[in-house]
Amino acid sequence: MSLCSACKIISVSALICELQDVPGWWDQLSSQSKPRGMVHLQDARQLPLSAAGCPLCTIIKNAILQHNSNQPFTPNSVHQHTKSHTQERWNLDDFEEHLINKPIYLRPKQDPLKRAFPHDHVANASHIRGFLVFVPVDHGILTGQIRLLAPQDSPAAVSCDVIGRPILPSSDSPEAYDLIHRWVRTCIVQHEACRKTFSGAVIDESSPPILPSRIIDVGFPDGEVAPRLIETKGMTGIYVALSHCWGPAHKRPLMTTQSTLQDHLAGIPWDTIPKTYQDAITVTRRIGIQYIWIDSLCIIQDSHSDWLHESKLMGAVYEYARLTLAASHASDSSQGCFLARPQPPSAIELPHISQTGEHGGPIFAESMPTDYTLISPEFGPLASRAWATQEWLLSRRMIFYTAESLVWSCKVITQRETGGSFHSTGRNHRWKIIIERYSARLLTNAGDRLMALEGLRTEMGKRRGNDVYCYGLWKNSMPDQLLWYCIQPAERAKSPLGLPSWSWASTVHGVRFLDIKKAKNATEGIQFNEAKGNLIIRSRLNKAPKIIFPYMIQSSDGTPLISSNVVGGVQSGLPSAMTCAVCAEEDAVLGWGVLDEGQVQHCHDIFCVLLMSKRVLIRQPPVSRISYQEELVLLLQKSDDSADTSIHLPLFAPSLSLTEPSKVAIAVSFSISDWSSALSRGLTPCG
Repeated sequence: MSLCSACKIISVSALICELQDVPGWWDQLSSQSKPRGMVHLQDARQLPLSAAGCPLCTIIKNAILQHNSNQPFTPNSVHQHTKSHTQERWNLDDFEEHLINKPIYLRPKQDPLKRAFPHDHVANASHIRGFLVFVPVDHGILTGQIRLLAPQDSPAAVSCDVIGRPILPSSDSPEAYDLIHRWVRTCIVQHEACRKTFSGAVIDESSPPILPSRIIDVGFPDGEVAPRLIETKGMTGIYVALSHCWGPAHKRPLMTTQSTLQDHLAGIPWDTIPKTYQDAITVTRRIGIQYIWIDSLCIIQDSHSDWLHESKLMGAVYEYARLTLAASHASDSSQGCFLARPQPPSAIELPHISQTGEHGGPIFAESMPTDYTLISPEFGPLASRAWATQEWLLSRRMIFYTAESLVWSCKVITQRETGGSFHSTGRNHRWKIIIERYSARLLTNAGDRLMALEGLRTEMGKRRGNDVYCYGLWKNSMPDQLLWYCIQPAERAKSPLGLPSWSWASTVHGVRFLDIKKAKNATEGIQFNEAKGNLIIRSRLNKAPKIIFPYMIQSSDGTPLISSNVVGGVQSGLPSAMTCAVCAEEDAVLGWGVLDEGQVQHCHDIFCVLLMSKRVLIRQPPVSRISYQEELVLLLQKSDDSADTSIHLPLFAPSLSLTEPSKVAIAVSFSISDWSSALSRGLTPCG
């Protein structure tokens, strides 16, 4: 099939032209200062017929159906139109029935930062990754996306007019190694930020770093010399690190133990090395690096003293590695990095006409991926591994081997093999964000809850100066960091660590932090006694009149049962058994909270200690407004086993004057030591 007349004129120069007749809905869909794009078909009703004979129209039609197949129907929506949840989804008949006699528009999809990585920057280039399609229907506009790509060294690629790249034949192809070489080389030369460690120390890339205590010498590419373990004793060299999943107990990877250490120093037979390690060694050889660090082989696994010593150095291992390889979608060491890929989608050739009107070489159009879970690291098994948190954050450069793509990630850019860049949430350095991601991830040994962050904690400590680390929290960020809550029962009994319950690390599941925007510290001071594990807070203290649990904040269908501002600080979808209400004696709700363990014993003698507060203003059109004081507090309860030990529950409350003001204690100093169970965190006011 040949291209129709409308598709033949699609080019870089046509896509970036300023539109003359701009439809009324355009500004709602584009933030461009100038409306750029082109008209495809003048009458959208022609698309089905054109798709029968034009391969690009076929891709456009399929892109529209793919993008809109699961969207809810919104009659006033500008950008989408589908059937309601109670009806069937879009199908071809629906699509053709609703098309109207108005033009189809194409809008260029460009890299907003105009990055050509790993190509050299070209001034005034278009940096096009594809185009958006807008198809008018009787109730609005349907949208779809088409990807544009250019072969390496083609005029469109060299000029950076088109920065999309072809899908690689495989993760182990010559083209893949060429791309890795260019990624690494360009990053070393151009990215100043990637020469710095997490703590800000500058690494001299021209001077090989001191190698970790042990390292794998990968041998020669021809395999004549087998890989072997080396005790480095101060040697220097460039090396790669591996981030991977160990897998379940019956699929544990090859390990170095006290009994196998000498054998591994002599050489590790290739046929004993699991597939993931073989692939990582192959990559290391192919990119011209001599050494690779693999945790199970470079740490003596049955020596607690060696494991403890090396675990504390692990942060530096990943920071000083030239590159970290991540077996993102392998759930154990037997699966490998080079996973089988499906056939790439068919690409349609288009002529390349530059901004200046010059013809030179082809560009290609193809459909977008249908399943991003197969190409994004965040969806692979490795993303659920707790140890991977610090490996990803501390590594300056990473190559993720996902099921269907290579993904590059450094401190400057995260980019798929096809050239599309995107934001990587895995490189967010805010401690609360780190803990929210980390706490929900899996550990083989529950006792590693804090140890798996030790390398990151060490580097974060260098950034924070004289700050004190308090069982997973930072003293200078209290009381803010005390305001966390569980997203499922904490099950502290399963933790072997016996940590104080004011620490999120005392739980064995994921936590979230309250949204405390504009809230201010309301305490008179916080002290931490590391030797005793005591946290001493000086603040206002008051008895809670009444606790009611469980307390429903929303019905089973998600409909709020109390004022919407009440749930603003906590995510929806929590089990109802985890929510409680703090009430006045007459049952008027003063605030609400989340139970850490999903229960509370002896609802009497529970106290509130004020941590933070803020003024909240709610505007009610046309002129009225409501203002109240929102106070974020912990609920505390004496435990049975110690006079100075307290159970705690944090919450939002509109005021700490829960009883008569004369009963409010000011500047009470109390010890929170080895709390037996933190019960609730985060109470928000009822408006």
